[in-house]
Amino acid sequence: MPPMISEGTAFLDGRGNVCAADELFRALLQLPAGDTTEALRERAVELPALADLIGGRGPDTVRLPALDGAPIFDLSRTTGESGLLLRATLADPALTAHPLEYAMQAVALARLAGSVAHDVKNPLNAMALQLALLSDKISTSSEALAASCVGNLASLKNQIVRVNEVVRRFLDVADPTPAGGFDAGSLLVDAVSLFGHEGRRRRVAMACEAAPGAVRASGDPGRAARLLLGLLWRAIASTPEGGKLLARAVAVEGEVTLSIEHGRGAPDPALAWMGPVVASGAIAMAGRLEESSHEDTVRVALVLPKERAL
Repeated sequence: MPPMISEGTAFLDGRGNVCAADELFRALLQLPAGDTTEALRERAVELPALADLIGGRGPDTVRLPALDGAPIFDLSRTTGESGLLLRATLADPALTAHPLEYAMQAVALARLAGSVAHDVKNPLNAMALQLALLSDKISTSSEALAASCVGNLASLKNQIVRVNEVVRRFLDVADPTPAGGFDAGSLLVDAVSLFGHEGRRRRVAMACEAAPGAVRASGDPGRAARLLLGLLWRAIASTPEGGKLLARAVAVEGEVTLSIEHGRGAPDPALAWMGPVVASGAIAMAGRLEESSHEDTVRVALVLPKERAL
């Protein structure tokens, strides 16, 4: 299993402004998106030990608590002529997956936002066109009005169904209902579908072989969704233009396997940290991450326990 990533860094200038901070540093310190300097200063107001560390007071390494009071990481400083280097290290590696999974989810959802906007915009434009056509027909016809409008009304209904389906899929993947077991096949179908526009934009042929309702896994569906989003986005980003991506959901004996096979391309170094995060999350769900390659094909699979029959 690849090593778990549990360390993030940031560099502050002499005035305490954050010049650079990696995603892991922001995730470990639970800094919200936006102005990192301001967010760090607000965090320092809540945590006096952090304020002392940044201000050069007290020890060079302190144990900082999360907002709920549970100790989660150590923060150390290295002072130089041009500024201050802060290094955040998770005190308990078993907790690594939780904040970093949300960071990974945020990266994937940022890409999904564009796909969802595109897939919703097209049906809305089609509905607007059909309404315009209906208006023209109503204004110029009376006897055959009902018959002539049937097709337009049917088209409007279909487009509304499309919009509802896109929104439902997004919500089911972004914030699934907690449960002791979940429909892993439907989750995979929804996740792949949401990345459809991104795949088309990158000219990657995407397909999913999963039967909704046929493959059920145990555990937290929210966590499984976060792990799948990271795996899918990393796979799409590393598939060469003109390549293929195939996702499958199968259940064999006591395990459920959600696999992704795709063409081998140049991996994005900025996404390398996602692999260890998914591996850690899979173990926390009593499962595992499988990674292999053969010739020009890469395969990754999230293996989870099958839902137990009542």
